[in-house]
Amino acid sequence: MSSDNPLGDAVLLLLERRRNSRSDEERKLLEIASGTVAFLSNTGQIYRFEDFRKGLQPGHVQSLSFADVIQYLEKQRTQTQSAEDKETLRAASDALLFIEASGQHEGLEDYLGYWRSHTLPPVIAAFETLEEAEFWLEQQPVPPYKARVLIGNEYHVVWASREDREWPFIPIPVVAEFIEDRLEKGLPPVIAAFDTREQAEAWLAALAEPPRHAFITIGGKHHVAAYWKNVDHRAIYPFTLVDDLARERQAGEERLSRGRKREEK
Repeated sequence: MSSDNPLGDAVLLLLERRRNSRSDEERKLLEIASGTVAFLSNTGQIYRFEDFRKGLQPGHVQSLSFADVIQYLEKQRTQTQSAEDKETLRAASDALLFIEASGQHEGLEDYLGYWRSHTLPPVIAAFETLEEAEFWLEQQPVPPYKARVLIGNEYHVVWASREDREWPFIPIPVVAEFIEDRLEKGLPPVIAAFDTREQAEAWLAALAEPPRHAFITIGGKHHVAAYWKNVDHRAIYPFTLVDDLARERQAGEERLSRGRKREEK
């Protein structure tokens, strides 16, 4: 298992097996298993899961909700010859037991909804400022390592670990990449059009339960409106984020090129 993220190998292995499976039933079981380990990893529960496993006694925790998935994973584990894959499959089974023991069925179901709908990833918290985020992080007895949060509507990964909190948050261009991916398929259909941003924000705020994402136009320009139900947060992003991302990539490539030229001299 990866020391950096004990659930990372499980996600990769289960997704690979799901892609290669010819059985609808197997793919359904593997979707639940892979979604579960991804949920724990992306919500920053790596340390909690590690602590749970240390105290886990065989047979002491039972799962009624995931009995069929665990049974399938255990069968796969007995059939594989790789010691590494055996341990990875055991971790996936333990992840399901952890969900059962910690009562996170609703959170997992919400995550699986994201998993199936190809929308913007969920977050565990949203903050207006970096100072608010840092104060929140200081209150956490165990840092939610690798979790996603919003700071000023921008995605960040919690990079603070048990050993190192020097760089607590790292920004990631999730929204820009999401829009970029959609644009590759052509401009998506819009569900509403507004003259001003204020009108769009009022519309989004008035919705009792907005969709996870929706494409709109403001003054004829495309935007994506987003909603994260678990933190009750709404935001609107312009498609121009893709242009910003392209410029950042270009600047990064130019810096690398200049660095290589200096090394060659």
